[in-house]
Amino acid sequence: MNKAIEETKNQIIIPENEIIDYLISKGYVKNDWYEQISSNAMDLEELLKELKESYFDLIHQKYKDYGINYYDLLSIIQALKQLDSADKTLFGKYNSERVNKSLNIKSAWEDNNSWIAETSRIYNSCHQFQLSNLKKEEKSISEYIESIERSNDTFEKENQKLVNEWKSIISNDDILNKNIKTNSNSVDIVSKESYLSYYSNYLDSLSTQIINNIKTNEIEEAIQYYKTMEILTLKENIEDVDDTDINDTNSLAHLNYFITKGNTNVNDYKSFFNLSKVSENTVKSSTKSEKDSCIFYNNEIRNIILSEVKQLYFFILQRYQELANYSNTNLIASYILQHSQVIIRKQTTKSLLNVINQLKDIVQKFEEFNEIWLKAYSKGYQFETLENLNSKVNQIHYQEEKIKKNKQRITELKNRLEAKTEEINNVQTYTDDLKSNLEKSLSKILRKTAIIKDFQ
Repeated sequence: MNKAIEETKNQIIIPENEIIDYLISKGYVKNDWYEQISSNAMDLEELLKELKESYFDLIHQKYKDYGINYYDLLSIIQALKQLDSADKTLFGKYNSERVNKSLNIKSAWEDNNSWIAETSRIYNSCHQFQLSNLKKEEKSISEYIESIERSNDTFEKENQKLVNEWKSIISNDDILNKNIKTNSNSVDIVSKESYLSYYSNYLDSLSTQIINNIKTNEIEEAIQYYKTMEILTLKENIEDVDDTDINDTNSLAHLNYFITKGNTNVNDYKSFFNLSKVSENTVKSSTKSEKDSCIFYNNEIRNIILSEVKQLYFFILQRYQELANYSNTNLIASYILQHSQVIIRKQTTKSLLNVINQLKDIVQKFEEFNEIWLKAYSKGYQFETLENLNSKVNQIHYQEEKIKKNKQRITELKNRLEAKTEEINNVQTYTDDLKSNLEKSLSKILRKTAIIKDFQ
């Protein structure tokens, strides 16, 4: 006896895949039961074609999904008797052809209990294979959904990291930070045109500040002071120095030109200093800009002016230190101070310190202008900054599109999962009902309580 089968006098527990073999071994079913069922397959198909009423829609669906079992056949016979108002004739037949066809099939199936073997086969196929496969598919879809959701979580975390990095680049650049909003998670491509516009506007503002700060009475007086002291050192007799002598020195000529003439164009500058050539900028503020023709936007000229501002700064700083350490006991210094020009005698530590601070601020702004200029128009820095920003934006947008498509895919998969779950429930209900009927039929045939054990 098969050890998988547990049988006592009043009960038998039999695995679903052992039912047919057990029935054959006990002589309840013959070995050729399937041939007997198959021989009536054509009759069954013809009968089903005649069942056109909507009442039989469920039967047709069962036939398509699982096949027709003995209990389905009984329900067909019962329905046909009512639908066809079938009554028996004198010869034991019914006056309905469809009823007679269904009864003939039933009679053939009941011969040697072939029907219970066929019904067991259908049950085994649905429960052991079809239901099992559906549950595997359901699990596979669920795992696939979880996998996509994990991918989206990863994409979203990566995107947040990229957004933070993008914001960090912006916030660490004062000019970009003033022009680009970073108070949300929205990021956009920064075009080269926008980038240059931001920097150009800042440079314009900075140049205006420099020009305004440099064209003051204090700076003009400092230049006069510088030139007077220079002339003083060249004269043998201090008393020979005249205020008009300052016009005889070319010191700080470019700075003085910038103050008196303003931000002229380069051609006027060349003409004034009788220059044949001035180096052009290696980069331009734009493809067509009047600013490129102005002396302040010419790197060579601007740096010449800056060097003279520094020259003036260090001179005033030195004079401040000398004046701060001045002593009346120094007869030479006292004599020079008493007999020098008014511009020299009027200088005090306070006035010089004021000029020093002004010049220091101007130098810092010049150096800031040069630094910003390089950031704006140096192709290497410009490319690196824009590439760093926009590569992150492109990656974010690419991954956002992936997230969007994944969400659409998840929606589709959840619909499939819902349909699959419904299909499983239908098959489960079908097999549960079939199992219950089989257990009752087996109990009746075997004359003991039959329990069908699920396949392990």
